[in-house]
Amino acid sequence: MFLDVTQRRNPELINAGITFHQSGEIPPNTYLVDVDVIKENTKMLAAMASKQNMELYFMSKQLGRFPEVAKIIAGSGITKAVAVDFDEGKVLADNGIPIGNIGHLVQPGKHQWQEVLSWKPEVVTIFSRERALQLSNAAITEGVCQDILLKVVGPDDNIYECQEGGIPLADLDLAIDQIQSLDGVTIVGVTTFPNLELAEDKNGMVPTNNLTTLLEAKKILAKKGIPIKQVNGPSGTSCETIPFLANQGVTHGEPGHGLTGTTPLHAFRDLPEKPAIIYVSEVSHKYRENYQVIAGGYYGRSNMRGCLVGHDPNTIHNQYVQAHQSNPEAIDYYGSIESSSSFTIEIGDTAIFAFRTQIFVTRSHVALVEGIQSGEPKLIHLERKW
Repeated sequence: MFLDVTQRRNPELINAGITFHQSGEIPPNTYLVDVDVIKENTKMLAAMASKQNMELYFMSKQLGRFPEVAKIIAGSGITKAVAVDFDEGKVLADNGIPIGNIGHLVQPGKHQWQEVLSWKPEVVTIFSRERALQLSNAAITEGVCQDILLKVVGPDDNIYECQEGGIPLADLDLAIDQIQSLDGVTIVGVTTFPNLELAEDKNGMVPTNNLTTLLEAKKILAKKGIPIKQVNGPSGTSCETIPFLANQGVTHGEPGHGLTGTTPLHAFRDLPEKPAIIYVSEVSHKYRENYQVIAGGYYGRSNMRGCLVGHDPNTIHNQYVQAHQSNPEAIDYYGSIESSSSFTIEIGDTAIFAFRTQIFVTRSHVALVEGIQSGEPKLIHLERKW
């Protein structure tokens, strides 16, 4: 999905991938991250948000949500993280990363609220009065009052499968009254996801109906006299979309793929953020007419189309083959790629992909490499998945 744009805009990253794999410095099934470009992208996002009077929380799950990569992002201008679930929040908070938002997408369990409060999150996203009550009771026990966002959902909203939940817009008025009666929490805003999607012509990002719901929820809070600190509008956050979101009244964004230059729009237009991540693996063996590549890092929504194959940085850019998207019902022990009539594929060759990923749900290693852009690549951290 992002292979052609990576070849055009960051060919040095591909060269680093084949060099580090062929030298044995990184194993097959490794995502290689260009630290220099991650820093540049983060700084651009932070600057654009500041210009538009928006605040950003960075999302680290797509990069594997481990402390070393989070610290690089936090040190580059986006200081607080959004934790998609309790486990991500814990590993980040335990390593000194401030938590901006937790609870969206996954609500903490009923016995986890006390530890969540110990991290002093800026906001907690709540899906229901029942979860608000649990959090309030824990906050009262700790002698604090926690700011919360209400996740809202409208009847025509686009909610991805396995991410369903939130307070129905029609019930929001009553839910506000019920939650406002709790002493341990304070409603300070609203959120939902996704607020943007790729346009049909693939030339821009356009608002979903969720954004309409979000702004309607904001009006309901205002009519209730609630001081609104946040209108949190994640999805596709980039330098391209921040001005539009800010103009709609969104106050907070949560870039994830924007950090790596891999939002859906980045596949079709050259945006300020450059591609900063590739998947590096190895040709294992031939089976019938195709070759099998060591996998473990494939992702069901990757939209992968092909890869570069070879063992020489000077030739690999011209050695492209089609890849077959794996069946999501299968464990990705291997990935299948086609043979080539124009060059020879050897067992042990490097296979380089660039596709949409969520590393935290894979079995992949992650290599952080700096100096790629200056011609002196250095492996600074290898996060092994075992």
